[in-house]
Amino acid sequence: MDEIKDLIKIVTDHTRRNLPLLDLKNLHQNGNKEVNLFLGIKNGEFNDDVEASSGIYGSEEVDFKFRMLKSRLSRKLLNHLFFMDFTTQHTKATNLYQEALDYLHFSRMLLNIGETKLGTKLLYKTIDLAKEGEFTVVLIDCLRELREVYAKTYRPKLFQNIKFQLEEIEALERKEERAETIFQEYRLSINSTVNNRKKSYEPFVKAIKELKSLYEKTNSYNIFERFLKLKIWYYELIGDFESVIKLISEIEKDFNTGKINQKRFDSLFVNSSKGNALIKLKMFKEGGVFLEQMLDEVDSTSKAWYAFAEKFVMLYIQNKQFEKASDIFFRVANNKSFADLEEKELLRWNIYRSYLYFLTGNKKIIKKFDYHSFIEETPEFSKENAGYHVAILILQIMSKVGDDLSKLHAKLNATDDYVNRFLNNSYSKRTKTFCKLLHKIAIHNREYDTILLKSKYLQDKLMESDIAGESFVDFEVVPYEYLWDNVLNSVKNHKETV
Repeated sequence: MDEIKDLIKIVTDHTRRNLPLLDLKNLHQNGNKEVNLFLGIKNGEFNDDVEASSGIYGSEEVDFKFRMLKSRLSRKLLNHLFFMDFTTQHTKATNLYQEALDYLHFSRMLLNIGETKLGTKLLYKTIDLAKEGEFTVVLIDCLRELREVYAKTYRPKLFQNIKFQLEEIEALERKEERAETIFQEYRLSINSTVNNRKKSYEPFVKAIKELKSLYEKTNSYNIFERFLKLKIWYYELIGDFESVIKLISEIEKDFNTGKINQKRFDSLFVNSSKGNALIKLKMFKEGGVFLEQMLDEVDSTSKAWYAFAEKFVMLYIQNKQFEKASDIFFRVANNKSFADLEEKELLRWNIYRSYLYFLTGNKKIIKKFDYHSFIEETPEFSKENAGYHVAILILQIMSKVGDDLSKLHAKLNATDDYVNRFLNNSYSKRTKTFCKLLHKIAIHNREYDTILLKSKYLQDKLMESDIAGESFVDFEVVPYEYLWDNVLNSVKNHKETV
């Protein structure tokens, strides 16, 4: 009770009477200009400063008065970030880290107003949280604050104890920083161009070895996580998905036996990699059970849920179970947060939607979607969406198989132009081989027997091609072998109906 009494007095004496926040639960149009500006922007009434100034002040002039209003609203919105809710869409590690940061902030505020006793108590609580989560930087901040407290209050024994702890933790932090530098450098490389990623994998091997060595010397979770992620990314780059499954199996055993920090383990990353590997290895039965479990366990409004749902759609498509893939798509499209996805994520889902409609003819899939424009308009080149755009172009070509040959030639030429001008070295042999196969349709004027004969070499080459690693930008929505069979059937049916 004494501590609560102290806190009531501190809050009464040292915090603002009128909190600089918005009452988000009781917002309605009233005389408060900040609230009116907030609601006008939120409800889409104000799209720019001119509209907002006119709506608030009745003047289109964006003057000092309006800029000050906008500045006050911006600051109040920033203040709400102190009260972010991390309990739903974030991992337990994120929640623990945020709790540690909160208590570090509380303790510093108390120390700043001279409340040494309570501030010190909260510092030790923060230290417990930081140790539990292995948040080295937070721990260092706490120890430095305590060092200052014990120097000010002349507590030599406590001061020396904190000094020795700090030296030990700072030495660990230097090793963790070395690991972080290695990790971020290779993350940069992974996000670089395809040509850069394919130059040599030997530096990745050396980096992984160094991270492993640092981990073995420190047993630090922070280093372990960097080592694990870089090793999985390396296996994915070279297309060794069997090693991904093996590594994850070993990690799961270590976690279950308590060898890995229970509060920090990033299960979402590991499970995402596992789902991807199961699909690449065509382990469809195991993958289906695993991904259904993930959809049940993960918050349905989170990005992780959509990522697992996407893998589930891919699994059923790769297994040629298009009706089941469509069912998963409907679950996604009916999710209340679907419309809030980022533009790139929506593009991927529209590609799945379009392929599923092409393969099933189920018109419900393209409800409220302009499928005609999607398969007619050549996408404008953008480096970050390169793989997606080639997947769209391939679908556009297949949709033209039964059309006038001039339209088919035009779409094939557009695809050639796109790939040759921008991304000729960015695709695996599978994608290049399939694009060459598609040319056989127009070259041989849709003559089924001739196409069958002249395409045998390429068809065999496609069947023998390895699984593409993540070094390439390929976005093979449907197995190319199945798509080629689909194309041949379309050519055969076209001949029979002519």
